[in-house]
Amino acid sequence: MTVDASGRRPFFIEYTIRLMGGNVMKELAVSILGLGMMGRARSVAYDNLTRLYPDCPIKPVLSQAFVLPNEVDAANSLGWRANTNMRSVLYADDTEYVDICLPNAMHYAATMMALDAGKHVFCEKPLAISLNEAREMTEAAEARPDLLNSVHYTYRRVPANVFARQLVQQNRFGRLLEARSYYNQHWGVGGNWGGWRFDSKAGGGTAGDLGSHAIDMLYFVTGKRPVRLCSMQFTHVNERVFTVDYTKEDGTIEKKQELRKVEVDDATRVMYYLPDGAVGTLSCTRYAQGTENTQGYEFWFEHGAIRWCYDDLDYLEIYDSDDPQRGWKRVLCSKNGFAYQDTLDNPDVGYRDLLSAGCYENMRAIAKIDPVAPIASFRDAYDVDRTLEAIRLSAKNETWIRLDEVK
Repeated sequence: MTVDASGRRPFFIEYTIRLMGGNVMKELAVSILGLGMMGRARSVAYDNLTRLYPDCPIKPVLSQAFVLPNEVDAANSLGWRANTNMRSVLYADDTEYVDICLPNAMHYAATMMALDAGKHVFCEKPLAISLNEAREMTEAAEARPDLLNSVHYTYRRVPANVFARQLVQQNRFGRLLEARSYYNQHWGVGGNWGGWRFDSKAGGGTAGDLGSHAIDMLYFVTGKRPVRLCSMQFTHVNERVFTVDYTKEDGTIEKKQELRKVEVDDATRVMYYLPDGAVGTLSCTRYAQGTENTQGYEFWFEHGAIRWCYDDLDYLEIYDSDDPQRGWKRVLCSKNGFAYQDTLDNPDVGYRDLLSAGCYENMRAIAKIDPVAPIASFRDAYDVDRTLEAIRLSAKNETWIRLDEVK
């Protein structure tokens, strides 16, 4: 058997076959781009995936990480082989699956290179910061049906949302009449510092950063997308201090602080029409004082209603108007086989559990195994981006926008 210096067989020779619980399990060389909060969290998810899900058909094995020079030690400590050249990582033989955890503006270039190199792609949301880029990414991905294309809309992995989707598919409460979605955070408050999320060339404002989750969740649970909408967006702090790289005469990079105008929104409000006469609203903000990370929805039907909130994410609340015992009922969905029962059998779901479940679904998709709940494909994410573009155009022009006119 051919092995490397560490005693392991190189990935590029073939998938390593090992016996685990009597099942043949393939190994897949995973490389990650970016080691911010999300990259670090997903590193842990991949490393523990087959421990949590012994039935996982593929074992992800940490390969390379594209990182900034100051992140090399962190990458190595997490089990990656650090590399500061993104192209080198993407075209390497020991990269088979790419996880893109980069700022929004970098998704396009990384995805297009990864697909060109013949790699499976798992990309952060939103898909891109321009609709043209999102369309090109989707078309490129669909031209390679042999490769996974998946987008990290993580709240599809919440058991309560999987159960809500099942209730709608069973037509438990009849036709959808009204929808209300929200996503609120507070970290925009408290000074005028600015990171990439406040940069129009790197981020995308609250609609893309927060509202995209709510738009995807509307579709995931109800199967419906807005057909016409009207929105307003506003910015509370108009100037922020950004860290800017300056190239000196000797070619070295110097970081400076620069006060710049903010060109993205701090908050978004949307009204929309859905097919079959239903209506809905969406609100999201970075200025909800005292709110760390709260999102949720209320969907009202002909014969009942469902609601969910991330602050109480293990439970789906259900109102059945045909039940003689009127009132809301809280259903615990993190146990009893609703979805994603890992080996810990923990009755409480946390954010890291959702990341692990998302990676688990990707491995099942690559192995051609039916999902527990559908992943968000590039096409799904492109449709979210179309809605985001309609929101932006409506706010800019102060008018209603039809979604069939945004392509």
